[in-house]
Amino acid sequence: MMNGSRKYSLRFVHVFKYLLFFGFISITISPIIAQGNLLIYPKRLVFEGRNNIEKLLLSNTGKDTAVYNISFLEYKMTKKGDLKIISKAEAGIKSVSSHVRFFPRKVILGPYESQKVKVQVRNTQGLKDGEYRSHLYFRSEENEGALGQKSRAKDATVSVELKAVFGVSIPCIYRKGINTTTVSLSDLELIQEPNQEYVLQLKLNRTGNMSAYGDFTINYTAPNNKVYEVAKMQGVGVYTSGNFRTLKIKLQKPNKLNFSEGTFKVVFTENESKKVLTEAKLLL
Repeated sequence: MMNGSRKYSLRFVHVFKYLLFFGFISITISPIIAQGNLLIYPKRLVFEGRNNIEKLLLSNTGKDTAVYNISFLEYKMTKKGDLKIISKAEAGIKSVSSHVRFFPRKVILGPYESQKVKVQVRNTQGLKDGEYRSHLYFRSEENEGALGQKSRAKDATVSVELKAVFGVSIPCIYRKGINTTTVSLSDLELIQEPNQEYVLQLKLNRTGNMSAYGDFTINYTAPNNKVYEVAKMQGVGVYTSGNFRTLKIKLQKPNKLNFSEGTFKVVFTENESKKVLTEAKLLL
């Protein structure tokens, strides 16, 4: 019998399955991160000011019971925006994992069930101003109690079974003091890929003491002054200590247009408030 906290979660998951099936939302542009059958909301945690407690909602959208162990990983961001695991401290990257506790550390979710994970920042009084970041890592584990699993001890044949194990991580950020970060766009270039698709390549530059995070919107103004929205990309960040990252954003070309003339306008807005952080134009 399901407890009260899981009854409401079951409804939550069914709603998202319905939306995903009919295409009403996209995981890549929503405040939810997903991999395998695991949904995580929200997709990042930011602690600042008096806010020192947050809650994550983990949801299993699969038909089998899933087990996830939760831990921390430390990452740095490359100039292409990839995250690389680091095992020791690097200049400009401040970890917050020693100041964060979470409960539970292991989550077992039945089919279509959900559970909350409480995350709390503590003992930060002695920290200097700036941004501290680690990544909460959710690693899938094999459910040893799965039905249908049988012992092969009496089988003389040696067999090896490979099973996919996945993990997903989200940033956990603590900010202290005044945010001095600013962003800009540069090096805009229209590129036609070998498959004939168009992408807009650009650099998102960051200066200051904290990470930058936001959403891209790209509009194309044709020679007849008609404006088309040709791309959106949400949840783009430049983490400290990196000062820029290069992006390629795929464009949706309007029918009967070839991007030979006109103007692209790129706008980068704050993820939550939609405040314009920076913008730039490319004239063809």
